Amino acid sequence: MSELGERIRRARQKRNITGAQLAGCIGVSANYISELERGVKKNPSMQVIAGLAEVLGCPVDYFFGVEEKRLRDYIPEDLNGYVRESIVGRYGAAERDLQEIGDAEMMEALVEYLREMKNRSEG
Repeated sequence: MSELGERIRRARQKRNITGAQLAGCIGVSANYISELERGVKKNPSMQVIAGLAEVLGCPVDYFFGVEEKRLRDYIPEDLNGYVRESIVGRYGAAERDLQEIGDAEMMEALVEYLREMKNRSEG
């Protein structure tokens, strides 16, 4: 199996969809998805890659082997506790570790925090 095929299969299984379902969503055959996953086909078009990214909820870079950098990776180590307790804990997921919190949830908490800070400074 190719690295691309493994990435597609991993993302598909994480979403709990079959190869046939994935194929139907992006307009290719189930056989084509199977061939990609097994490494028989190796160079899907950008249209197929974009479809895979959209349906599987992965950035396009993921299919090219670029490691996805998460929002939490940009938070300095010495600020992790503050971000978790003061920002994410108050506006998002209270008792969870930053490693468990997805980017969308982290962004929502940060936006709420910034809105509150703006309102405080204006009021």
